Amino acid sequence: MWHIVKKVSEKVGVSLNADKEFNSDFKSCVWRSESPDDFEETWKSIIVRSTKAEELLADNDSIRSAPKLKLDRDLEKHGSNVYTHENFYIFQNELWIECSDCGVENKKEEDGKEVLHVIDNSQANGKIREVVYNPSDHNANCSCNMFQSLGIPCRHILCVLKDKGLNEIPSNYIVNRWTKLANIKPIFDISNVVLESSSKPENESKLISDAWDNFLRCMDKVGQSKEKLLVVINGTIDIEKQLIEFEGDTQQSKTDDLQAFIGSNIPKEVDILPPQFSKTKGSGKRIKGGKDKAIQQQQKRTRLCKACSQHTFHDSRNCPLKSSP
Repeated sequence: MWHIVKKVSEKVGVSLNADKEFNSDFKSCVWRSESPDDFEETWKSIIVRSTKAEELLADNDSIRSAPKLKLDRDLEKHGSNVYTHENFYIFQNELWIECSDCGVENKKEEDGKEVLHVIDNSQANGKIREVVYNPSDHNANCSCNMFQSLGIPCRHILCVLKDKGLNEIPSNYIVNRWTKLANIKPIFDISNVVLESSSKPENESKLISDAWDNFLRCMDKVGQSKEKLLVVINGTIDIEKQLIEFEGDTQQSKTDDLQAFIGSNIPKEVDILPPQFSKTKGSGKRIKGGKDKAIQQQQKRTRLCKACSQHTFHDSRNCPLKSSP
């Protein structure tokens, strides 16, 4: 076990290795695990718990502090309010390059969409990227595929959005898992949040995400105001009452459907006794094999045979040297 303890600092990092609670859990995992499977299961739970704690600390830092801004632009301010610090700085770098090195060269319309060619002078020889933009929902796809891989809008898409005069990042490009409040709201993959939001507005995942967005937006406006908090509390109480009424109607409807299906009412009390316990038959002794017989023979005590005068497992009645009558 000594080599595991010796290498733990270089495997988990300095910050996690310095955590007293993690070290206590780790030592307990090493010295109290009774099998490799037991160790693996306990170790995975420790890593998940520790990683979750680090994420919560990072989220707390993102919520209670503001990142440093480089540009006096509404898109940057909106990004700082939405993204965690780590993801905001990725977004900020893309926005910075967009402002200094990107521009729309030409555009054309195809099937109600705009096809724009964006030149990126931050790359060698001015790389040209193609962005297909839908004016109806501000959805854009770039040939660099950065958003599909990282979940952060690229400099080329931001160039198009800025050209359209947008002051906020469209919801199509805000992936829940990269936001400040990702740990307290449902997380859906990129396809559910972005691609299906425009084609399936009544999708359950989208509705749940919208409900959380509305509630969290209200809480963001409340701040520390006591009056506003009371408004939210009273509103949620009214919503809860309506939901309870829905639950009662749904339960009664299910009960009525069940009674109509079986043709009788469901009794209020059920007087059915449990069946009596019955022992199964045929549980006799198994037939012993040669190995079992040899082990049983070795466990017997030797005795003195009066016929051959030896300490053995037989006696004078069945001694092999005794002549038969």
